[in-house]
Amino acid sequence: MLDGYEQVTDALSFSDVEDTAANSYQYPIRWAVKHNIVTGYDDGRFGPDDPITREQLAAMLYRYAQYRGEVAGTGAALNFADADQLHSYAEQAMRWCVGKGLIGGVNGGRLAPQGGATRVQLAVILRRMLES
Repeated sequence: MLDGYEQVTDALSFSDVEDTAANSYQYPIRWAVKHNIVTGYDDGRFGPDDPITREQLAAMLYRYAQYRGEVAGTGAALNFADADQLHSYAEQAMRWCVGKGLIGGVNGGRLAPQGGATRVQLAVILRRMLES
C-alpha cells in the first residue's frame, strides 16, 4: 500500500455509512477520517455513492499531501472565469492542485469546480501526483 495503511477501528459517525464488518469500505473511510483527508458533508453524511466534484477531489488530494508533509507554498492564482464558484473549503486546495499541475482547466479554460471528475481525469491527476 502507498502509505503502509493501518486498519483503523475508530467509530464512524456518518449517518449513511454502516459501522459493520460487512461494509467493504468502512476501514478506508476510517483511515481517511483519522488522517483528516475526508470530512463528509455538513449534514453528517459521507455520501459513499455520490459522484465526486473537482473541488472535492482537490480538497482530498490537498489534505492527503498535508498528511504526507508535502504541502509548501500558497499555490497558484486561479485565473479561470468560474473560479468564483469554488466553495471556500476548497479554494486553497484548488490553488495548490493548480500550482502543482495536478488540475487544469476544462472546456475552454474553465475550472468547473462543481463539475464531476471523470475516471480518465482522476487517473491523470493521480499519475501527476505520484510523479511530482
